[in-house]
Amino acid sequence: MSLILSQINKDNVKVGKGCCIALGVQILSEVGEIVIGDYTIIEEGCIIRNNHFKKMVIGSYNVFEIGCKVENSNIGDCNVFEMRCMIESGCTIENNCRFGINSRVPPKQNFPNFSRVYYPFNVLKVPPYDSSQHKEEITELCAALFQIGSKK
Repeated sequence: MSLILSQINKDNVKVGKGCCIALGVQILSEVGEIVIGDYTIIEEGCIIRNNHFKKMVIGSYNVFEIGCKVENSNIGDCNVFEMRCMIESGCTIENNCRFGINSRVPPKQNFPNFSRVYYPFNVLKVPPYDSSQHKEEITELCAALFQIGSKK
């Protein structure tokens, strides 16, 4: 079960288990389907949009902080999109990547595992690490958000 506080088009948007989608989130599947994996957190004011026929896939254990915008991109697991970052159309983001506050990613960029992007568009690569702690923290945070959401 997921905690979904925003209206989304259930026909074209599939949401995995344990996800938390805050109020004021827009998930717009204008043409193609959007598939969101398990334990993903999407905070207030985020816009996730797919206006292509191709399916947009967002993996598991991702965090989209307040005001992020992502368009027509495929995203792996354990990524963090900090406040107000923008991922333009056609990007491929693998696993364990982080996009800093207010960063803006131009269209059709590819980010391998463990990439870091900081404002405005500076890309760094960090050494590989074990993402099990990230997964555990996101799972616990989702459980806490469920408890808060069920009391309202």
